[in-house]
Amino acid sequence: MIKLVKKDLKLFFGNKQDMLLTFAMPIIIITLFAFVFGNMGNTEEDNLAGLVHVVAGTSVMMLLFSVAGIGGSLLDEKQEGMLKKLLCSPMHSNHILFGKMVFANIISIIQLIVMFIFAWLVFGLDIIHHFPSLALMFLATAYACSSFGIVLASFAKSRQQVQGFSTIIVMVMSAIGGSMIPIFIMPELMQKIAVVSVNYWGIQGFYDIFMRSLTLSDITFLSRVFVLIFIGTLLNSIALQMFKKNILKIV
Repeated sequence: MIKLVKKDLKLFFGNKQDMLLTFAMPIIIITLFAFVFGNMGNTEEDNLAGLVHVVAGTSVMMLLFSVAGIGGSLLDEKQEGMLKKLLCSPMHSNHILFGKMVFANIISIIQLIVMFIFAWLVFGLDIIHHFPSLALMFLATAYACSSFGIVLASFAKSRQQVQGFSTIIVMVMSAIGGSMIPIFIMPELMQKIAVVSVNYWGIQGFYDIFMRSLTLSDITFLSRVFVLIFIGTLLNSIALQMFKKNILKIV
């Protein structure tokens, strides 16, 4: 399994297009929105709220797009015959999916780190004093989002289907979950619906850190983390079952 993760990492960092889409594109979007929404408030606190929303909302949304592409690589391997070769090896079939899960989590964590460090260096977002809580939030958010990409690939029959489904699902989740519009200005009904999205729990966790100044041991903050972990575990479990049912059917 470790060899599979190393192989995927090597291929990823050797692909300039993947690097641009995963790291450069989110940074460009954060920069554009931060200049627009990060300075619209009448007070410093309002400006901080705008910046946090831009960074957190964009980070979660772009992370979901990225992991959908990672999940789609499973289908590429099936179509190219690589999956069949792996199944003929002594490796257990579950380890193939576990390796892809680990790879997706690593890339997700790196992507979050890059985006928040960029926000710190360019826009002054204080990540140093919140490092412990931020590190836990990175892990939980990456785990939940990466599972989305894996479970999506386990249902789809081709990368094209993954791209089509992911675009629709991510845009809808981002719209209702607070990535595009802050939750507090949505109608009450939409605020209740928002809790079904990964975006909501990730963004609220980052709000807890930067706006509400909640500590690592605060039960409200930890509840966001636990929900993200639950979402990730549930989706990974579903993906494992669907992986055995769909993707392992080698034609």
